[in-house]
Amino acid sequence: MSSDNNMQFKKGKEWLKTCIEGILFVSESIVRAGEISTALGISEKKVCEIIEILEREYIDDNRGFILKKVAGGFRLYSNPSLSEVLIKFIKSNIRTYLSQAALETLAIICYRQPVTRTQIAELRGVRTDSVILTLVDKGLIKDAGRLKEPGNPILYKITERFLELLGIESLNELPPLEDLKENKEDIPKMDK
Repeated sequence: MSSDNNMQFKKGKEWLKTCIEGILFVSESIVRAGEISTALGISEKKVCEIIEILEREYIDDNRGFILKKVAGGFRLYSNPSLSEVLIKFIKSNIRTYLSQAALETLAIICYRQPVTRTQIAELRGVRTDSVILTLVDKGLIKDAGRLKEPGNPILYKITERFLELLGIESLNELPPLEDLKENKEDIPKMDK
């Protein structure tokens, strides 16, 4: 029996759940319902139904991971109830990858996008050229066109990869800037 015939034969709900789990497990980035639909030869509606079942099962069984919809697709994440254990593990095993300057620059881009290097530098009070290059290299921000003014500076915005790493669907899930201003004593000061 060919592998295509074998796949058709095994299209019961439990087998499809197993297939979707496997696809999500091996993926290094978000997976869209259409990609799963194509791979399994089933409708996107069926994919979404099965994903909803998996989401509930992972929560009900208190698994070490959850399934979330982010940036227009789906991805497995660690269970938030394990955050203390995982933070302790990560701090003891992995170094920090983003500088304070990079985090500040990302925050500015999140709330002001699209934005130019000069606009970011004005807000931060320091040049941002190397930080911008680092963030582009890491796939966290991207070119969003050019500003129609002298010099035509590049505009930057965040990427789907950034949303994925934050575990959010869109920037609308970030706290409103006004809320952050109200609690400004809790916000670390930016280096000048």
